[in-house]
Amino acid sequence: MRTTRSHSHRTTSRRSPLTTLLLTAGLTAALTAGTAPTSQASQAADDSVRLTFVKNHEHPDRSTLSLRVDGRTVASYRAGSGLGASAEGRDSCRTNKGWLPDGTYRIEGHETHRDRVIKGFAIALSDKKCSDGTLRSDLYIHSEMKADGSQGTAKEPESTRWDGDQDYRSFGCIKLHPDHIKALFAKIGDRWPTTLEVSG
Repeated sequence: MRTTRSHSHRTTSRRSPLTTLLLTAGLTAALTAGTAPTSQASQAADDSVRLTFVKNHEHPDRSTLSLRVDGRTVASYRAGSGLGASAEGRDSCRTNKGWLPDGTYRIEGHETHRDRVIKGFAIALSDKKCSDGTLRSDLYIHSEMKADGSQGTAKEPESTRWDGDQDYRSFGCIKLHPDHIKALFAKIGDRWPTTLEVSG
């Protein structure tokens, strides 16, 4: 409360509770203006939406990535992880060779125009320690494409085009056919999952 004085008397400035509330709301809005997250980050993360990856031990390149909403499977896609059916390919503790360790992963972001080693559509996963404590990192759900989502030509790097079943192999990431990862993003829409559950 602020008090002003004159030569002959004292007056006190009083604000009504409603005026104080409105001024406080205006100040809060001014302080938070411009701090909204980017469009991707503002898409709702939803605990009732999740991804699951179920390993196929006989044919790792025929494993399954599914989208579950409110306890129901709404889409499933063929997927691969690791370097095939060899012992190394199925060893979740073999960095850059084996498939992902079982367990729950946080989904840490997603992009449709990624332009680094992994390009185009990609979903970032949290790091994970395997059973012997080895940390598996730099994990994504992705495909093979150019940054704009198109397929590279025969003269461009192999990693920018999908050539067949061998492209389901990875250094640990989960890989999908280009059409399937695009379909997954479309199916998810604005209800982005917060976790991936890996089992098998």
